[in-house]
Amino acid sequence: MSDIYFSQIREDSLVEREISRIVRPQKVLVVGSGGCTAFSILTDTINQVLCVDVNPAQCALIELKKAAIQHFSLNDFLSFIGETKCDNRGEMYEEMAEELPEYARHFWKLHRSEIEMGINHCGINERFYRFIGENICRNVYDETVWNQLFSAKNLAEQQRFYEEYLTTAQWRTAVKILLSKTTHLQFFPSFMFKNASEHDFGNFFLSQFEKEVKTRPIHNNYFLSQILFSTYLYDHVEGVPFYLTPEGYEEVKRNIDKMFIYPMSIQNLLEKENSIDAFYLSNVFDWADEKGKASICSRVIQAKSANSVLIFRNMLSTSILPDRFIRDEELSLRCETLERSMLYQKITVGQFV
Repeated sequence: MSDIYFSQIREDSLVEREISRIVRPQKVLVVGSGGCTAFSILTDTINQVLCVDVNPAQCALIELKKAAIQHFSLNDFLSFIGETKCDNRGEMYEEMAEELPEYARHFWKLHRSEIEMGINHCGINERFYRFIGENICRNVYDETVWNQLFSAKNLAEQQRFYEEYLTTAQWRTAVKILLSKTTHLQFFPSFMFKNASEHDFGNFFLSQFEKEVKTRPIHNNYFLSQILFSTYLYDHVEGVPFYLTPEGYEEVKRNIDKMFIYPMSIQNLLEKENSIDAFYLSNVFDWADEKGKASICSRVIQAKSANSVLIFRNMLSTSILPDRFIRDEELSLRCETLERSMLYQKITVGQFV
């Protein structure tokens, strides 16, 4: 079984929640990853959430979070996943272990240390971000400087912060080194970066970060706080994924039986499904070759309902889907204004006709 790459999702579920609010889908397919989006869209108005990930380790993670939501209050859940202090995560796990499917029990039997650490911090991507944040706060600017940005009262203050701290050679050099292809390869497999040059990610982040700081409030950007401090922003509205708010947690707890988790490829699942109203596909097209993209699109067309909607993100490149796909420009741009993760240059919302 593979490793967990993402114990949290580095995409803003505000996007999928907005689409769900507009479209009101009854049956949704969502890429699993760390589960944050799947749980955050699991509302009273949805009938089924099909959560799929080709990596069974990711599915084992989501299965464990699902079981923990069923068993624990929000405060206990936050303790169990590692967001607050806890001395008995192993005992908490034993309370629900028998309810997990066999593949998930087998995975966690081999990864008990990650349960003890807190499963919200066990992913390779989370280790990578801790490495970045610790280096930035230790060698570039410490937390007192970054707290100025999070406490800025308006965009003018954020822009002054940008000019003072984020235009220096020290900052730009650090970002390029920390986000270089060479650094990524210390954490991730090489196939993920076969089309990237040494400083593609560093240059991209610098550009995205400039846009974010200059044009949008930072005070509740929990993606940035996760990078710098490995923590959410609990005191701010939308400072955590929706399912970790008191309101969102109660809603997902009420609807948890509507979630079905599948450790398989999207294509294999779609062979067995139909009448899906929404496809929330993360950035799967960034990783798929042309044959893979065509295969996914073909399966989507076969499994979709009459008026289904599809969402996907792109990092460094832009995916062009077959002629039958029509991009909704207005809704796509609306979603791009909601996304706070700073990882994606483009979000596409549209339909196959």
